[in-house]
Amino acid sequence: MDQSNRYADLSLKEEDLIEGGKHILVAYKMKPVDGVGYLEAAAHFAAESSTGTNVEVSTTDDFTKGVDALVYHIDEATEDMRIAYPMELFDRNVTDGRMMLVSFLTLVIG
Repeated sequence: MDQSNRYADLSLKEEDLIEGGKHILVAYKMKPVDGVGYLEAAAHFAAESSTGTNVEVSTTDDFTKGVDALVYHIDEATEDMRIAYPMELFDRNVTDGRMMLVSFLTLVIG
C-alpha cells in the first residue's frame, strides 16, 4: 500500500522544520526489500510509526492528518531517510507537562 501521498513531503526543508520548532526530526538508515520503492517504504515507515495502518480507514479526519509523521528527505544511494514527527504525537507527563521519554522511544524506535 503506497502511502507516500499522505506521509511524505519532500518539499519540506530541514532548516524550516528546525526553525518552526513543531517537530522532532529523526534520521534513519533504511534499505527496502526488493521490489518496493524507497519513497514508498519510507512513507510506510512514517505511517506505521505515527497515525497510519495497513488498511484503508474511512474515519480519518483533519486532526489525525495534522499529526501524521512526514518523510521530508530521502537519499536512496546512502540509505538515508528523515522523518518529522509532530510534537503533538508525544505524550506529556500529567504533573509537569514535559514530554515523556517512553513516548519518544515508542514512536521513533518502535
